[in-house]
Amino acid sequence: MIETGNLLTIAIEAGGLIATLAAIAAAVIMLRVTKKFGTGILASGFKSISFGVLFIALGILADAVQNYLQTEAANIPVIQQIVTVILFVKLILYVIGTYIIVIGSKKTGDKLESLTK
Repeated sequence: MIETGNLLTIAIEAGGLIATLAAIAAAVIMLRVTKKFGTGILASGFKSISFGVLFIALGILADAVQNYLQTEAANIPVIQQIVTVILFVKLILYVIGTYIIVIGSKKTGDKLESLTK
């Protein structure tokens, strides 16, 4: 039988992998948008936003690794230091990804708004 701890670890890793793959797929789809609507503002906006999605995907992957290390090797001091570093890396990836998405969305919205005036 599988222990509850092992089952939890498997569920955490599976969820992290699925979320990462979904985010990467979304970023690739957004990067491949080439159809020009009007002046191509949406295509360029999707491309800039997709880089933010990639950073968030990397953050999700780092989160899964962090959770795995915390679950599997909670009592090893070196692993705790690695988990702390991964935590900072994950937070930086999330902040950069979110920043890119927000700025890309704002620029795209501003360009679209200027077309309607």
